[in-house]
Amino acid sequence: MALSTQLTLPAVPSVRGLSGTFSPNRSRPLHRWYQYLEGFSEDFVLALLDEFGDRAKTVHDPFAGAGTTVVVSAFSGRLSTYCEINPFMRLVIDTKTTGVREAVRSTSDLSFYLRRVAQVARTNLPAADDARNELASTFGDKNYFELQRLRELIALRRAITEMDPEVPAFRGFAQLALASIVVDSSELIRAGDVRYRRPRELERRIESPLTAFEECTAQFVTDLSLISVQGMAKAELLTDSALDTPTSAGSTDLVITSPPYLNGTNYFRNTKLELWATGLLQHESELGEYRTQAVAAGINNVSSRGRDPRTLPFVEGVATELDMVAYDRRIPELVRRYFSDAYDWLKNVYMLLHPRGHALVDIGDSRFAGVLVKTDRLLTQVAQEVGLELTESRVLRKRRSKDGSPLEQVLLVFRRPAESKYSASSRVTFRAKAKDFAATLPHQEQPLSARNWGHGWHSLCSYQGKLKPAIAHILVKEFTTPGEVVLDPMSGAGTIPLEACLQGRRGWGNDLLDLAFILTRAKVGHGEHHLVRSEADKLISWIKDHRAGDHPTVYSDFGMNGRLPDYFHPDTYREILAAREYICKHPVDTWERAVVYGSLLHILHGNRPYALSRRSHPVTPFKPTGDSEYRSIEPRLMAKIERTLGQGWPSHSGRGRAFQSDLFDLPFWQEIDAIITSPPFAGSTRFYVANWMRLWMTGWEPSDFDGNKTRFIEYRQRTSLDVYSEFFAACHRWLRPDGRLIMHVGRNGKWDMATELGPMARKWFDVVYSFDESVVGREKFGIRDQGGTRSHQYLFMVRA
Repeated sequence: MALSTQLTLPAVPSVRGLSGTFSPNRSRPLHRWYQYLEGFSEDFVLALLDEFGDRAKTVHDPFAGAGTTVVVSAFSGRLSTYCEINPFMRLVIDTKTTGVREAVRSTSDLSFYLRRVAQVARTNLPAADDARNELASTFGDKNYFELQRLRELIALRRAITEMDPEVPAFRGFAQLALASIVVDSSELIRAGDVRYRRPRELERRIESPLTAFEECTAQFVTDLSLISVQGMAKAELLTDSALDTPTSAGSTDLVITSPPYLNGTNYFRNTKLELWATGLLQHESELGEYRTQAVAAGINNVSSRGRDPRTLPFVEGVATELDMVAYDRRIPELVRRYFSDAYDWLKNVYMLLHPRGHALVDIGDSRFAGVLVKTDRLLTQVAQEVGLELTESRVLRKRRSKDGSPLEQVLLVFRRPAESKYSASSRVTFRAKAKDFAATLPHQEQPLSARNWGHGWHSLCSYQGKLKPAIAHILVKEFTTPGEVVLDPMSGAGTIPLEACLQGRRGWGNDLLDLAFILTRAKVGHGEHHLVRSEADKLISWIKDHRAGDHPTVYSDFGMNGRLPDYFHPDTYREILAAREYICKHPVDTWERAVVYGSLLHILHGNRPYALSRRSHPVTPFKPTGDSEYRSIEPRLMAKIERTLGQGWPSHSGRGRAFQSDLFDLPFWQEIDAIITSPPFAGSTRFYVANWMRLWMTGWEPSDFDGNKTRFIEYRQRTSLDVYSEFFAACHRWLRPDGRLIMHVGRNGKWDMATELGPMARKWFDVVYSFDESVVGREKFGIRDQGGTRSHQYLFMVRA
């Protein structure tokens, strides 16, 4: 149905004849209530619904703005869902949908309330200083209004706040009317972005906000008399941000949206006066918080508070070109973040769509420093990465950049295939790849089989039971794709998250063990090398200032393979005690600190000159032997750090995240693409014992080794593997629909983990393939294989 059965609406036009701009809405009832330059026109949405929405019952807009898609879809009888971070724009949408449904039944009551608001405001103008102070509480000393206009606006603002209408939705109409006149009453003008008026533009200001408010609300009431809500469907806010993972997979038939253009409008700064007028902005600094939550689309989105971008190889070409020529180093970073965020919101669109559902995306390209960024083509590649198919690309209009270069506005028509990315035939492919991996075992062949194969960051710190980097490399390479989020919830030394990052994925790692968290944090982050050296200098200075006395006796009776002080020369031990004190007082909250601590933990014990201890083992600190000699921390630590920093990162590498949590407390909800993990083998290594000295160095006390052990999965699985039932439920919760779970486990004389875990997983996963890889007689690198592991086992699963 049309927006109003009582209006003579234009015939549904062809999309090819429309530009997708807001302009036609300026004269349309309801749409004209708030002029939104960046919005769609009613005609444009009607045309798209006519062409693609014949069978659509639900329409979604992840970037709703002023809500044209939402409003037109709801009035056409389709359930309309949306995302919108800006609380003022949510007010606009709610008023034009839910508010209209309420008000159209009692327009006389609404009219009386709106007139009463104006009357109360006229008789309660605030004093000059009172008005200035109220504005200053939000905007400081910024002069946004001439005094008389400011007094009228604040009188209206207070009247709306203090008067309680019989129908709560009526307040939204008053707020919207005030917001629609606030910029035109100010010293600012909306000309693309909001800016101060030039002298000749001052005469265009609204003379009296009170009079303009009365005229605006009268227009609202007149429009409501022309509107019918018969057959109108509901409009629902799905999530605030398009980047938030939706909980209603497969619920949408059609998506119509126009995401922010690259380096386009700052939507929050441009509505700061509206946010203030409606009471939704208490201080101007809050705008930055909204900007941080939003898709990175402007220069101001590029900051240290922003999300780390995933690396998309097809974006790197233009980003690298901009690295060379851009006048602002934030520009190439903006491009990377824009398409990284696009991956997330397009993946959410994919999840929401029914199979065969369409996503219609209006987008334009951009130009920076003479470099053309074909946003539509790159967005298409991102969409294809998440599983959408491009069925058509239509040029809506030609544009010009600031330097006069030609640009285009394009409508991209995507479709979710009948089969999802990892279901049906894709699962066959997944199984075929798993069988091929089992048949070839590429990590047993050169060069992958070399003992020291792998990127240098894998060697940040030795770690017992660490998965071979070559195995992690193959699993990431063959069973995930660039840009995906790959999680290891029991990351240990961070091998899997590191390999994911090295191959352009987003490697996420979690481990409860302090040592493991430090190593994972160091391996999945990036930062400035000078900050690492600066952090190391702080540690060295602390050691020099806080060394213990001549004969330190603290922890003299502690140790699991000999007394702790026996491992070190007394002077070295004094330095180690001071370094431990520094670590305890300065938690790992930065990447550079994780690198320094990881390097120090590596040199703590070993059998080479780099180590601080007497001769021991670099993985597990066996009882020391040999002479005791003073080994200073400073030269050994700095040498280790320089060796580590000297290992370059591939240009296409992604950034990851590290968490330190009980894995069952991880908060993810359907946002992980693949989980690859190698949990502790049952009946094998107890990591909290094998790493006793390094854990002590991170702050563990002797009593913690007994008190903390029940927290770890290797302890909980000592008599039963039942804990994995809870683990599979958690993985199911974390993974996106059809997400993959790959487990690397072990078989020994007592436990056959794969045989037990497979049936346990079937409540939550389809086990598409599993196999054993014998390790009998394989090299053990100087440590007896605790638990007598006979084979490594692999389980390949897809979320049911």
